[in-house]
Amino acid sequence: MTYALLPMPLKTTIVTFLFLTMVAGICTSIFVGKKQGRVKQILLPVCTLAVSAMMLLYTSVIRAERAPAHIPAVSLWFEQQPVIFPVLIAGAIASFFIMVITEEFKRRRNTITPSSIKESLDQLETGLCFSQPNGLVLLTNHRMNELSHTLFDTALQNANLFWETLVNSETVNGTIRIASGDHPEFRLTDGNFWSFHRDILDGVIQLTAANTTRQHQLVGELQDKHRDLEAMNARIRSYGDKVDEYIIARERLETRVNLHGFLGQALLMTRHYLQYESGNPQKIIDIWQRNIDVLRMEAEPQQETDTLASLRNAARAIGMRVHMQGQMPANVQIRKLIASMGAEALTNAVRHAGAKQLWIDVEETDSEYIICYTNDGTVPTGPVTEGGGLSTARRKVEAAGGRMKIETFPRFVLTMIFEREVTRDV
Repeated sequence: MTYALLPMPLKTTIVTFLFLTMVAGICTSIFVGKKQGRVKQILLPVCTLAVSAMMLLYTSVIRAERAPAHIPAVSLWFEQQPVIFPVLIAGAIASFFIMVITEEFKRRRNTITPSSIKESLDQLETGLCFSQPNGLVLLTNHRMNELSHTLFDTALQNANLFWETLVNSETVNGTIRIASGDHPEFRLTDGNFWSFHRDILDGVIQLTAANTTRQHQLVGELQDKHRDLEAMNARIRSYGDKVDEYIIARERLETRVNLHGFLGQALLMTRHYLQYESGNPQKIIDIWQRNIDVLRMEAEPQQETDTLASLRNAARAIGMRVHMQGQMPANVQIRKLIASMGAEALTNAVRHAGAKQLWIDVEETDSEYIICYTNDGTVPTGPVTEGGGLSTARRKVEAAGGRMKIETFPRFVLTMIFEREVTRDV
C-alpha cells in the first residue's frame, strides 16, 4: 500500500512519528554523539537527515492536497512507493536513537561527573566546604550551608570569613557556643552538637563540620557511671570501716542464740531431775558451771560437731525422745538448721505442751526440702506468738533463703521449706 492511498489520520500519524524521531536525533547528536565514539558521531546526523527528508516529502504531499498545483515531482514519486519501507527505516532509526540514549544513561550512572560529585556531597550528613586560599568557595554541600544559616543567619559565600565567624563571632537563633579555637563547637536548638575543623590540602582549604551529639551523650553516660562508682566506693569504704564491728556483733548474736539454747537445755534437765530424780546430777552441775563461765566471758559456748546427735542427747537428758523420718539433706547448712530448729522445737514442746516425743519429718522433692516438726503435747488453744527463740529461728531460715510457717490446727506443726538451688550460707 502506498502513502497516497492511506487515510488522512494515518498520514498525520506517520508524519508526527517522523517529526518526533527527527527531534530525538537532533538532541542526541548534540548532547550524546561526541561522547560515544566517531562512528555514532557520524551515524546520528545521517539518520537525522534521512528522517527529516522523509518527513518533508510526506508533509509536502499533505499540504498539496489543499493546493494540488504545488505538489513537487519528487513528492509525487515518493508517495507512490510502498509506505512499509520508509516506516521500517524510520522505526530502525528511532530504535538506534533509543539505544544511544540508553547507553548514555548507563554511562552517566557509571561515570563520575562533577554533578555526581556534588550530588554525593549533598547527601552527606557531614558538612563540607572547599575553597581557595583567598576564601573563594569552590564546592560546598547542603549541610554546611544549613549550618551557616542556623548559626549566623547568613549564606556561606566566603570560606575565610565564615571560619573567622566560627572562631570569634556570637551565634544567633538560640544556638550556644561550646568551644572556640581550632575546633569550635556549638549546640543547636534541636539539641545536636556540631564541631568544625579547618585543614589545608594541596593549596585548597577544607572546612568540615561533624555531628558530635553521640560523643557528648557517651561522655554524659560515663560521668553518670563515674558518679555511681564513686558512690559505690564510698559504700565499700564505709562497709570496710564497719565490717569488724559487724563481725563482732554477729558473733555476739550467735553466742546469745547458742547460750539461749544451752540455758534452756540446762533448765529442762534440772526440771526433769527435780521431778523424776533421774539422770546424772554431776552432768547437770557441769552444764550449769559452763553456762556461768560463758556469762562471765571466761569460756566459749561449746560447739558439737554432730548437732543431730547433740539434739538426741539433750532430749534423753530431759526424758524426751526424738524420731527422725526421711533422709537428711547433703547440704551441711540445712543439716545445721534442722538440728538448731529441732532444739528450739524440743524446748518449746516441753515448756508449753508437756510433750514427751518430737517427730522430725524430712521430705525431698525435685525442687525443695520440706522439714516438719510435730510433738505429742497438748494442742495450742490460740495463735502462737513468736518469742525470742522462734523469731531468731525465722531470721536464720529466711537468711538461708528458706521459708518458715507455723500451724496450730488440728495439731501444732512447724515447717521449714528450702529451695534446693538457692540455699545460702548464713
